[in-house]
Amino acid sequence: MSFIPNSIQTALLVLLVVLGLALASFQKFVLTLPNDETKLPAPIDGLVVATGGQLRIQKGVELLAGGKADRMLISGVGKGITKELLKENLAISNHQAHFFDCCVEIEFAATDTNGNAQATFEWMQKHALDDILLVSANYHLPRAELIFKQYLPENSVYFQAVNPPDLKLSAWYSNWQTTRLLLKEYLKYIYVKSGLG
Repeated sequence: MSFIPNSIQTALLVLLVVLGLALASFQKFVLTLPNDETKLPAPIDGLVVATGGQLRIQKGVELLAGGKADRMLISGVGKGITKELLKENLAISNHQAHFFDCCVEIEFAATDTNGNAQATFEWMQKHALDDILLVSANYHLPRAELIFKQYLPENSVYFQAVNPPDLKLSAWYSNWQTTRLLLKEYLKYIYVKSGLG
């Protein structure tokens, strides 16, 4: 590379180092995503499901029916969607359906994770809840944790990951859709972690 000016060689070297560090940081993000085997705390006051996937609601209902909490909020439900319509699309038992009917509330105002956190804070105040368990996809939880801790009192929120079955983290680089999803979420996470979001 002697024919390339030293300034350009230095710039290329710096660029390679920066790209390498960025790739390493992204890989660490992917490899350290929470899994659904996280040890859960003792029964808590409420469950919150941030919409974005049917499995999230399914997991929330399972935890509710299993006695993890007495009530559940589904935050960010689309306009025109009813509890009955949600229930029809869930693979739940009659026992779980009973808990869905009696103990699940839905809210429509939230359009993003900040909105989910704000709605959760208001719901906790409404029912005088001391703590909640947030149920969301594993790739969403790192950013959600940062945001929810901005809105909620200290030590009042716990997290339960849901692992989407089509999200193969061990080979994320071999599937463009998975790579794009994880990279998009990683950039959002960095944006929030930097204090910009």
